Amino acid sequence: MTKFHIVGIGGMGMSAVARLLMARGDTVSGSDKGSWPLAEALAADGATVATAFEARNVAGADVVVRSSAYGDANPEVAAARAAGIPVWKREDAWRELARGKRVIAVAGTHGKSTTTALAWTALRAGGLDPSLICGAVLRDLGTNAYAGRDDMLVIEADEYDRAFLVLEPEIAIVTNVEHDHVDVFPTYADVKRAFARFASGIIPGGWLVACVDDPGAAELAGKGDADLAGRQVATYGMDSLAGYRVVELVQRADGVSFDLAGPFESQVPVSLRLAGAHNARNAAGALAAADAAGVPATAAAKSFATFGGTERRLEELGAARGVTVVDDYAHHPTEIRASIEGMRARTRGRVIVLFQPHTPSRLRAFFDDFAAALRTADASVVAETFSSAREAADTAAGAKALAASAGAAYVVDAEAAARALADRARPGDLVLVLGAGDIRPAGVRLLALLRERGSAA
Repeated sequence: MTKFHIVGIGGMGMSAVARLLMARGDTVSGSDKGSWPLAEALAADGATVATAFEARNVAGADVVVRSSAYGDANPEVAAARAAGIPVWKREDAWRELARGKRVIAVAGTHGKSTTTALAWTALRAGGLDPSLICGAVLRDLGTNAYAGRDDMLVIEADEYDRAFLVLEPEIAIVTNVEHDHVDVFPTYADVKRAFARFASGIIPGGWLVACVDDPGAAELAGKGDADLAGRQVATYGMDSLAGYRVVELVQRADGVSFDLAGPFESQVPVSLRLAGAHNARNAAGALAAADAAGVPATAAAKSFATFGGTERRLEELGAARGVTVVDDYAHHPTEIRASIEGMRARTRGRVIVLFQPHTPSRLRAFFDDFAAALRTADASVVAETFSSAREAADTAAGAKALAASAGAAYVVDAEAAARALADRARPGDLVLVLGAGDIRPAGVRLLALLRERGSAA
């Protein structure tokens, strides 16, 4: 039994690592700034959790695992190095947890969390019991990680800090390859090289499952014998060349349905309680991966009909005075467009967007694309940029400039955002709260304001 201390245990990635380490019998402690729901859940299950970073927290640890957000300046990381305690990064913990397991890794600039959850759900429908590391909480599960009985791990393979390069998957799903994380990948070419290296890590005889609707993923799949010798390639999407093809797509207020054409005797009907064509693609990718793992697509598809989705992925927060409020993690222009498009079938009124940019570097890199994406909404509000633990606050007034360029209103924080939205929304409208930072409370507060105004009327 090893004692692990997790620096940044409240975050999505590190809390999942902590949960699987605990499940196999290791002792886990951890720390983060303030109280985090996932850290509190771990504490309830036996982890020792501190709400501040202090050097004394690492005393007695055999290994310290740090989030990508915290480097040598963190007092716990510094104390561990001074004491000679090994310091791992997230990917080192992944390597440990993946040892001896068949790995199904889900990579891509967008759609990883939902596709990971769908792939895990599909495998379980086939009688398998894989472990799970996901970048979002599964609503059906109530957490973001699961320790299964079988020698299989379904993992969201995050490209940030090139962490996914440590994995040697049996099956790798690539949803798309676009430029993002400009602090790690200055150019799109850097991103493509990283994904090519990730694909080259697939074990001999394994599978690359790639979305041909995306140029970057299609290019990866097209490398064939040159870079993927000894591996098999399956493609999915809406393109006529897709091996697993989405046909007869219908978008409804309560989700999407389609038929999956592929190497089956007949097309497989699929129904999802998720919105948007992008989620139809995600489901197709998960079904293709399940098929590669030996799970019949018909059984896997049936499990999707009751799949509850993941938190902060087009998650409805509620409705008040005829206004529906939906929260989503979208923080890249492509994601914003897909989320707005996916909501059109949910409402007969306007789609009003509240967007909080996530990190100044991303906003600078994709400024024009962000403005164009926001203009696809009927109205929009831009909140001040979320800086994250990795970047300092934006001193260049980027969010104000984005609001001006997109024809949106600018607000300084969640409270101001909620009030601005309450003034704008009318019965029949859908308000879409977008961002990977701390903007979700604006949606909750908006609902409260609408209810207050309703009772006062």
